[in-house]
Amino acid sequence: MDFLVTAEQMKNAESNAVQRGLPLLNLAQNAAAACFNYISRTAAPIREKKFVILCGKGMNGGDGLLLAALLKEDGGEVLCVFAGDIPNTGLAKEIYSRYAPNLTTASYSGNEDNIKHTLQKSQVIIDCVFGTGFSGKLDYKINELFGFINTACCGIKFSVDLPSGVDSNSGRRAQNSFIPHTTLILGAFKKSLLSHPARDYCGDYALMDIGLTAQDFTKFEGRFTDSSILVCRPKRYRTSHKGTHGRLLNIAGSEQYIGAALLSSKAAVKSGTGIVTLAAPKNVVFSVAGTIPEAVFFHMEYGLKSLLPQLQSTDAVAVGCGLGNSKNSRKIVDFVLKNADCPIILDADGINSISDNINILQTLSVLPASPDSKNATAIPRLVLTPHPAEFSRITGLTVAEIQSNRVDYSRNFAKKFKVIVVLKGVNTVIAAPDGRVAVNTTGNAGLAKAGTGDVLTGIIASLAAQGTPLFEAAVLGVYLHGLTADELAQTIPLSRITASDIAENIP
Repeated sequence: MDFLVTAEQMKNAESNAVQRGLPLLNLAQNAAAACFNYISRTAAPIREKKFVILCGKGMNGGDGLLLAALLKEDGGEVLCVFAGDIPNTGLAKEIYSRYAPNLTTASYSGNEDNIKHTLQKSQVIIDCVFGTGFSGKLDYKINELFGFINTACCGIKFSVDLPSGVDSNSGRRAQNSFIPHTTLILGAFKKSLLSHPARDYCGDYALMDIGLTAQDFTKFEGRFTDSSILVCRPKRYRTSHKGTHGRLLNIAGSEQYIGAALLSSKAAVKSGTGIVTLAAPKNVVFSVAGTIPEAVFFHMEYGLKSLLPQLQSTDAVAVGCGLGNSKNSRKIVDFVLKNADCPIILDADGINSISDNINILQTLSVLPASPDSKNATAIPRLVLTPHPAEFSRITGLTVAEIQSNRVDYSRNFAKKFKVIVVLKGVNTVIAAPDGRVAVNTTGNAGLAKAGTGDVLTGIIASLAAQGTPLFEAAVLGVYLHGLTADELAQTIPLSRITASDIAENIP
């Protein structure tokens, strides 16, 4: 997995690397080489192609000069343009003194018209002006330069580490920040890359290996998922039977949202649960029973007390998918929270049902670590899977506030209420009460459809019922959900991917 860091945490990692014997110059050279290799693959051929590299006075500008030397050596026509002052301190100054004499360089100030003409003719424009060192507003001339590039230049655009004009911690975007097609992230993902509105102005992401190791990151905000999470998949044994692989009670569906019950239950079946029971109104059961012959059905008309044996014999409960936002839904959720002694996955109207009584989570959200250990740290038993609007209802924050700092708000809520939060959206954030944060890397716009959230709930609940630890079940579930969409996108246009497609193709 990759790390998510603030600018300060990135500096700490680099300092740790230096202490173990990796000089800063080597890190900078590694960064330039990694960026060169990526650009060589995506903007080939380099020979005789026209490049403009915009350099700042700090270390990001030094990276730009090292990259320019590599592009020139490979036959590229490279112009380094200093957007402001030339590099004048520390390692950046040393790199400038060593490499600039052998490169074609120019200052933007005083040469505006000529450089704009060159920019319009260039085939690749690379932004190395600020990196993580920016906050506040852009200088007038740089603002005008970036505005021109964003609107009037057709070349392929890259930003090294961060688009210049984006605050590395808050994600706030200055007017006319540089808008790349791809951001070449150095060493670790910067926290601001997940924040809105910056997320919409960074293009694609590509992480560059600059020689840092996991041991260098003693401080970080979270981890990006990768295929290593697949080790948490529930195991199947030759001697197993249906009871071995868990019992899931899915309380879902209403007259208006029959499909939610179908999708969440089918996703749970397809994800490997031994026995899936759908508890739903009679008309919902009659509508979906023939579509999921593997499921067991329970009529909610029997009353809440009749649900108690189901709650006591299940390994996990999912509640909320298509339940409807009503007094009856609130009664159901309250009953489940007070009577289930197993993991609970709360989604959609399940979350809406507690929005006026959110403090109930603080008294009902944990299980003892083991029956024979009174002093052991309690473990969470609730997973909440809100989208930003639902998260807004239970936090009192605006959607804009949430989107501006998805990691911190998710983590703070998880810690306060001792629950696992799955904040859905691009790069879904999964936060645990102990401070762990995972950020998902899979998925695409094909998931922007009604019903895909129900499928996700079914997957996570299935994994929990099969005995996967709850945080890992949430992380793995989100990863597999997005991975299924990515696989489908290889053969189906994004606009035609449906929630049913995701549920059917989970295997």
